[in-house]
Order: sequence, then C-alpha cells, then structure tokens
Amino acid sequence: MSILEKLQNIDRRYIYLLTWIAVLFPLINPLGLPVTIGKYSTSYYNYIDALPEDSVIMVTFDYGISAMPELYPLTIATFSQLWSHDFKIIVVASWLQGPMVMDVLLKEIDPEAMYGKVYGEDWIELGWFAQSEIGMAALGKDIWATLPVDYIENKPTSSFPIMQNIKTAEDIDLIISFETGTPGLPEWIRQWQTPYGTRIIMGCIGVMVPEVAPYLQTEQLEALIPGLTASAEYELLLERPGLAIAGVDAISISHLLVIVLVITGNVAYFLSESRRKSG
Repeated sequence: MSILEKLQNIDRRYIYLLTWIAVLFPLINPLGLPVTIGKYSTSYYNYIDALPEDSVIMVTFDYGISAMPELYPLTIATFSQLWSHDFKIIVVASWLQGPMVMDVLLKEIDPEAMYGKVYGEDWIELGWFAQSEIGMAALGKDIWATLPVDYIENKPTSSFPIMQNIKTAEDIDLIISFETGTPGLPEWIRQWQTPYGTRIIMGCIGVMVPEVAPYLQTEQLEALIPGLTASAEYELLLERPGLAIAGVDAISISHLLVIVLVITGNVAYFLSESRRKSG
C-alpha cells in the first residue's frame, strides 16, 4: 500500500489519539491564542464594575454538573470580580446540583484568604430551593421562610449579619443567573423582574442565545455572556486568564486538526486518482 493510500485509510484510533493530544495539551498549557473581545462580555464586565459598592447581589446556580465545561469558567471569573468589590453576595440554586458546583468552586477559591470576605457577613450560601418557579416566587416573598437555614453551617438564615436587612426580593439589587434551561431566565423575569423590578444579568450555554437575546432588547435582561468564547473574553477583561481561555485554545486546536486531516485526505485522494489515470 502506497503512502497516499495509507493517508486515505488512517486507523480511526490514531485520529482519536491525535484529537485527545490536541485537546489535552492546550488545557494543560494554554497557548494564549488571540481572542477578540466582543460586546456581550464587555457589557457584562462593565455592568458589574459600575454597581455601587454596597449592592446586594443574588447569584443563582441554574445549572448542574453536566454544564460545568461551558459555564464553570464563567462562574469562577464572575465570583472573582464580585469578591473584588464590597458587594453583599447571596448564593442560591434552583437546580439540585447547583450547590455541588459551588462546592467545587470553593475548593479552588477561598474568598476569605484571597479576598478577605467573611462568611455570613460579606457572603452566604443558602443552597437549593425546591419547586422551580414556585420556589422562585416563594423566595421573592420571604427568603428566610423559603430557605430557613444556610447550606454551609446549617444555621438559621435570619441569624447571619448579612441577612438582617435582606428578606424579600425588594432587598435584592441584582440577580446573576448561570443557566442551561428551565428553570431559568423566563421564570426569574416572571417572578422577580416583573413584580419587583429586580435587575438581571446572566451567563448561559451558547445554544440558548436565540432564546434569551430578545430579553436584552426589551431591557428585561441587562447583560448576557453566552458560551465559552465570551467567557474567555471576560477573563481577558478581568486580566485573569483561566479555564475559558484554555478551553477556547483546545477548541481552536481541535478545529485546526480537523482542517488538516480533511485537507490531507483530499490531497491524498486527488493525487492517487491522478496517478491511477496517468498510469
């Protein structure tokens, strides 16, 4: 078998191995390939940066473990920006696995050691609330009653200093939602934005853009970061390259590998056909 024939019949196991190497290398050693910063990431970054320092922000995990490859880098970057300010942060989850994602994040970022943020005073995690949209409505009416104990210390929510003046949706200045589907933005708009006027910004998986982008035009959504590429742009704005940059590098290299394999296969095919006809 000639070299041209071998190139057209590469064992798929070798292709899988090449792909694995192509993806793994930039994840371990990010290449820092050029990334153009777009309007979505800029708007999201600027919105948070312009908030008053005493703002009360509710961060909601509306996604689970399966969405971590796309949303976790944005989650880490957002908390880094939030904890760089003097905001009051309340963490909740409408998805059952949300607190598990936060557990992973807290193993990577220690807010007290890195940012001087004291649990129960500067931030608190209240955990998962049940019943999706019904739970959102209940949370808006009475946070203390809906989530009576916190997630980390299992103490009464009302006993923490941060919660003394935070009881209903009217006490929350902004919701930051990370999400992959339902429940998510439409439910938060119906139960918080419409009745209470609560402002909302969000990060979501890329395929959700057609669904949620119209809310930017109606001004029911203040800012949006869609997908891993926009998250990488956000990391650059923060001057904190991380998992999103590495992920975008890995995707770019894998695409380049596919292009090289397609070109190689086609060149080998046409050359072999040319030799066959001439011979």
